[in-house]
Amino acid sequence: MTRILQLGNADNWEQIYHTSVAAVNVTPKVHAPIPEITVPLLLENHILAVYITTEVPEGSNWNFAGFLNQKFELGLTVGGTPEADELSRRKLWLNRIKLVMFQKLTSNYAISFDVPKWFKNVNLTAWQYIGVDYDSIEQLLVEDIKPSLVSIESKIDALIQ
Repeated sequence: MTRILQLGNADNWEQIYHTSVAAVNVTPKVHAPIPEITVPLLLENHILAVYITTEVPEGSNWNFAGFLNQKFELGLTVGGTPEADELSRRKLWLNRIKLVMFQKLTSNYAISFDVPKWFKNVNLTAWQYIGVDYDSIEQLLVEDIKPSLVSIESKIDALIQ
């Protein structure tokens, strides 16, 4: 089973989100952590790329950039509010584009980001892959179904006549 993508072609990527968020200073030396950043879109494409930057204090060596969370609705309601759950969580690194390929378990989903509590600011960009996505498993299923449909259609035509 083969999956063919054209990841190296910039035309196959579409920016879906960009934001810059700053922590709120409580005192000159203390800040409130940046809360979870929720992307206000439902996504259908399961291939994403994410890039995160922040200002790293002089003398510090930070690599960890937080987590990308894939969320979906359960279809359940508790207390009048639809419930959502985390389907997948991926670790992110600073100043590196992270390719994320989620499993196709739901038709659409949402994403959010948790950044480390020590970040005083964050710049975040996310793209979705819009290029060719040839999956031989899906193609085999389609090829297996087509002959069956033709056979059923011909049997129905014979019954009708």
